[in-house]
Amino acid sequence: MTAAEQMTAPAPLRLVTPDTAAADVVNVAFARTRRSSLNPRKRFDHDKLVELAASIYQRTKFDGGGNVTRTGIEQNLIGRPSAKESGMVELAAGERRQRAVELLVQGLTVQVQTGEDANGRPVMGEAFYQVTDAYPVPFRIEEMTDAELIEVATLENSQRQDMTPMEEADAFLALIGAGRTADYVAVKYGLHVNTVKSRVQLAAGLGRDARKLLDEGAINLEQAKIIATTSGAMKKSLTEHARNGNSVTTLKNLVKAGAFLVENARFDVEASGLKIDEGGLGMLGDFPAKFADHKTALNKQLEALEILKAKEEERGTWGKVEIVTVESAYANLPSSEWVTPPHGMTHNLALICSSTTGKIAESSQYVRYADAQVFKREQAEAAAQAHAAAAGEGEAGSGETSATSTPRTTYPAADTGPKIREAAHVLAHQTRSQAIHGHLATDPRMCLALACESLAKTTICHSGGGAMEISLRGVKEVPLTDEGRTLAADLALTFGTVFATDEGGRLTYRRMGFDVEEALTAPEVQTEDLLKLFAYLTHQQVGDWDNSLNDTPRRVKALAERLEVTGDVQERFTLSTGYLDGYTVDALLKLIETMPEGLRPVGLMKASKKEIVGLILEKAPALKGAGWLPDLVKF
Repeated sequence: MTAAEQMTAPAPLRLVTPDTAAADVVNVAFARTRRSSLNPRKRFDHDKLVELAASIYQRTKFDGGGNVTRTGIEQNLIGRPSAKESGMVELAAGERRQRAVELLVQGLTVQVQTGEDANGRPVMGEAFYQVTDAYPVPFRIEEMTDAELIEVATLENSQRQDMTPMEEADAFLALIGAGRTADYVAVKYGLHVNTVKSRVQLAAGLGRDARKLLDEGAINLEQAKIIATTSGAMKKSLTEHARNGNSVTTLKNLVKAGAFLVENARFDVEASGLKIDEGGLGMLGDFPAKFADHKTALNKQLEALEILKAKEEERGTWGKVEIVTVESAYANLPSSEWVTPPHGMTHNLALICSSTTGKIAESSQYVRYADAQVFKREQAEAAAQAHAAAAGEGEAGSGETSATSTPRTTYPAADTGPKIREAAHVLAHQTRSQAIHGHLATDPRMCLALACESLAKTTICHSGGGAMEISLRGVKEVPLTDEGRTLAADLALTFGTVFATDEGGRLTYRRMGFDVEEALTAPEVQTEDLLKLFAYLTHQQVGDWDNSLNDTPRRVKALAERLEVTGDVQERFTLSTGYLDGYTVDALLKLIETMPEGLRPVGLMKASKKEIVGLILEKAPALKGAGWLPDLVKF
């Protein structure tokens, strides 16, 4: 360690212009620099700042007295004279370098490598770096407006790829606020004007709660973009859904479920004069156009339905024609109020209109529960009168046979090496199952093939025929994949009367007395929706074998080979403390023997289990890169 590294209070620094500095670059003491509140970049990686500070210090040239003879900053900063403090310089570009020097002024202890141990791990030591607040910072100083300062800061950060998308969005919003137009910003930064507008919308419309979640990494940028297009209760609802892990697809569907889409209109849109929000130009990309004035559009939709109702009544086909307004986004009849008509009752026609999406559906399969009850009473009264009339004429029989009781059918009761603990088996089993789940969640065709195979086998094995039973839970539950979670969220939205998602994102039955068959065969349900449901129900079952301590079943191995999921297993599995803790010391030593020779930990003779686990985990990234997997995890 040099004398300069050991200094805690170095001698005053002599300002020296860098050898390569341009004529308009001057050195400014760090103490005279001020950061600007207009800089759109707000977040800085502390570890990277420490690296930069150490690099600046190591490039700085000192003389024997500790004075700087050459600054360690290789690229000048840009600033303007401060309007608030005389003699100060306000930063426009280079805040990261200025922050790094600030760390040096405060005094910085850094880790430096001093050698390697027997396992090739670096041996680290410490060095202390410090400079005074007179450290020379090279600047180009010029007069500039607020808008020009924002432009300079944004341009430098975008060129260095140091800005997050949110910071760039804030920068564009600030430029618009400072008087620049969206067209000007688009030309300045080489972007399409719609891109600029969408990012301004992101900055202006995201909201405090969603912005905080984005900063914390609790939601992603695509979710944030969708939230920013909404307002009021919808924004609050979408923010909560995103916080709970719902996918971008689900958020888009929720927005659609709360918007009157132009494609649902039954009236003359052009003649209505209603303003339309063109979704294709917004943040949601291919999001369909919607009416800006939801209430007026809904009134016009109901007017169109009144005309349709009058035409249907004129035909005289139905017992009753009724317009039904519902809050459901899919224009479903409330199952608690509508039932299948009793035998002999003339069918009614229900014209269903969703008050949220404007979607219209027609149903002639159901009648109101109250109407069905009235019809049944009238039928019963008519039958009673007919029976009484027949009895009065003396035509009753001399006797009636008593009803014979049908014996109740009864059914039989249902039949109810070195040691590696179950915890490791379970994690290995879950990884293999997730690999299959992740594949099947996006492969409905394979799911249908597997389901048909199961149905065929059941029919062959049981002479009376049979049906495949599918549940929503496995004996040993496999963690839900991202693909499966997205699929479940979509299904819960499509079949909302039957299914919901639990806290983990899995599909569950609502168990509220709804007719499942009725919900799945409703007119608005598409084949694609049923394929998705079949895919989810089927892929959840594959890999859920009962005992994870047993070898992988032959049928699952064959399926894994057909799906070619070996690469998926390799990608999903990562060595962890939880997995390795399932091994005894002897089992860990045998596990190490299966590793590539150059990646095996050494020096294990007297090591404890905790130390062995630690050494293996240090090799984990290299082992993953080499394509190694424990035998326990392989199919």
